[in-house]
Amino acid sequence: MYGLINEAMRRLVTEVAGADAWSRIARRADTVETFAALHYYQDADTYALVAAASAELDVAQDELLRQFGTYWSNRVGPENYADILGATGTSVYSVLHNLDLMHARIQSLYPDLRPPSFAVLEIGPGKLEVHYTSVRVGLAPFVVGLLEGLGQLYGTPATVTHVAPPSAAAPYDVFHVALGG
Repeated sequence: MYGLINEAMRRLVTEVAGADAWSRIARRADTVETFAALHYYQDADTYALVAAASAELDVAQDELLRQFGTYWSNRVGPENYADILGATGTSVYSVLHNLDLMHARIQSLYPDLRPPSFAVLEIGPGKLEVHYTSVRVGLAPFVVGLLEGLGQLYGTPATVTHVAPPSAAAPYDVFHVALGG
């Protein structure tokens, strides 16, 4: 993953628990303390940071990933990709529907990017089904937080349920998103 991901995790942890906690996490993960945004790091480095942060902060990895997803939607995306995000849509539905296009634009900045794919289906009034496909495993809690965070970002509360992991019949995670109060 690109350093932008790890650097965002560093920012979140530092805001929540302080710089000393991040230093301990980096040591536990046997990695550097800061990351170059445009440098590609091994996925194992990111997974090691999540495991170390979970242990250091005494937070379950799934919960930490969910929080990170929310942070990504509310802070990292708007701060780093405001122009692209603004061109992607003005609502949870339009942004979700155009995420693959947004990732294609971002790929011009990050040539080694291996982005996930999102397919969105309307399954009822204010109800969406999101299919998430990725070469990376174990990130469903991050996607839950990402979807919840998009709801916050666009002022439309989103209740997200992870209803199915990838399987032989459907090689993607399935999430149900209920928008609104």
